[in-house]
Amino acid sequence: MKGKFYAWNRYDRPIDTLFVNVPQHGKFELKNANLSLLLNDSLVNWRMYRFKPALMPGDSILLEFRTDFDPTGFDNQLRWGRIVQNGTFFDNTDIIPVFGYQAGSELTDKNTRKKYELPEKSRYPALDRTDTLNRMDAYISPNSDWVNVETVIRTAPDQIAIGPGSLLREWEENGRRCFHYKLDHASFNFYSFLSARYTVARREWKGVKLEVYHHEKHTFNVERMLNGMQKSLEYFTANFGPYYHKQCRIIEFPRYAQFAQSFPGTMPFAEGIGFIQDFKDPDDDLDLMFYVTAHEIGHQYWGHQECGSYMQGSEMLVETFAQWSALMVMEHEYGKDQMRKFLKYEMDKYLRGRGRETLKELPLAKCEGQGYIHYNKGSVAMYYLKEMIGEENVNAALRDFLGKYRYADPPYPTSLDALDAFYAHTPDSLRYVVKDLFEDITLFENRCQEATMKELENGKWEVTVQIECHKIKADELGKETEVPVNDYIDIGALAKPASGKKYGKVLYRQRVKVAQQNNRFTFTVDEKPERAGVDPFSLLIDRNPEDNMKDL
Repeated sequence: MKGKFYAWNRYDRPIDTLFVNVPQHGKFELKNANLSLLLNDSLVNWRMYRFKPALMPGDSILLEFRTDFDPTGFDNQLRWGRIVQNGTFFDNTDIIPVFGYQAGSELTDKNTRKKYELPEKSRYPALDRTDTLNRMDAYISPNSDWVNVETVIRTAPDQIAIGPGSLLREWEENGRRCFHYKLDHASFNFYSFLSARYTVARREWKGVKLEVYHHEKHTFNVERMLNGMQKSLEYFTANFGPYYHKQCRIIEFPRYAQFAQSFPGTMPFAEGIGFIQDFKDPDDDLDLMFYVTAHEIGHQYWGHQECGSYMQGSEMLVETFAQWSALMVMEHEYGKDQMRKFLKYEMDKYLRGRGRETLKELPLAKCEGQGYIHYNKGSVAMYYLKEMIGEENVNAALRDFLGKYRYADPPYPTSLDALDAFYAHTPDSLRYVVKDLFEDITLFENRCQEATMKELENGKWEVTVQIECHKIKADELGKETEVPVNDYIDIGALAKPASGKKYGKVLYRQRVKVAQQNNRFTFTVDEKPERAGVDPFSLLIDRNPEDNMKDL
């Protein structure tokens, strides 16, 4: 790998020393006539260089680099499996240096730090919108802002190589197949390179090339991926704004890893993420392939058009909002019953995750690398917010937030900026919901104590439910305090599910103000119900949602 950086000093003081985190694999060299090596700490892949003369404010510099990866012999174990005969996938951090001090390289284990007489380390800097230093860095790409990337990549003659952006030219040279790519829009310094013997499925939507690069035999879900890409872009452009790339690619890679990831215009998916999923029926299965597609395309907005600053809560602006985006695309495609299945899965993962927390559980707006919070709790919180203030209001808040920070120079946003947008689109009577979901750790213990029904002379049914409601606030270390309940909560009744269905028809659903622990409600339905109780769709974070409803 050979490359050039055009870098400039955007700060108000000279830079005389350059910290360089070098690629972990292979040999690396960095060249400039004004650079001299001060320190090479190969144990942690870190170097210090001296600028002579110092790089003054506003000055720019050309840095040339080279990375050589040439493994010899056989390892005792696989150290790095991203370069393979058919299905290579690596990103720029594998081959390109990262500048600046990277706090993520510090020791994190509290016992190890204690051994070296180091203080306990926080996972992220504290949430503070006045912290101008940490707001100068985005947490995804801490060593640069928006960059333009141009790539020439050569590969085997029977493979397709893929770099960031649009393909400008393809040719053959010295027995190699060569490709020239260029980004369509300046993006974060985070992009990928892939090569394999691909079969390509293509579609075009409003000038955007939708493409799925896959193993020739893995065709099971390709059409659903293309549909998911198109449905996602339709929803996102309508609600959040333009898509700034000329292509939207999903690219399969082998199961040496098990994840999907979003880069500008390009989304590598592991083979096992969905290319070999046997999806039969939305009544039986969650369409995870459709969901993952929508989530990763969501990142083309949340993460690639805006990104949170390097401090607590930034994953909410990227992962939680991508979760919301995927939930809405799924709901519009498959309906609310799919959402009930998915949100139960998310709720369970959140509750299990907080039980396994070893340091601190933080509110969603202060999360710091805690997937059970920014993914799982994030889904539940965003969906409940939608149920309370409406889908249009949630999207209007996100649209306002994104409009302010889309491709904007630093300082980068914080989760507090997103909360400002939510509060601006929330009625005064429901502002407590935003605080409960994002600023506090709020739990409920709702249960249906008794449910009865009787048939009326007109053929309708009268249902009476006795419910008990408790609201709890937890601190970061798990201490719980009960607080007075004064919330809008649903009560409802459901019919018996039809044959082959998981959920019965909704016969009654009413949102009521619950201001005391014990409550009794009576209502009438047109058909014979099977179950009735409180929070019938398990929208609230309830530690035991199984006792919300009772059989009649």
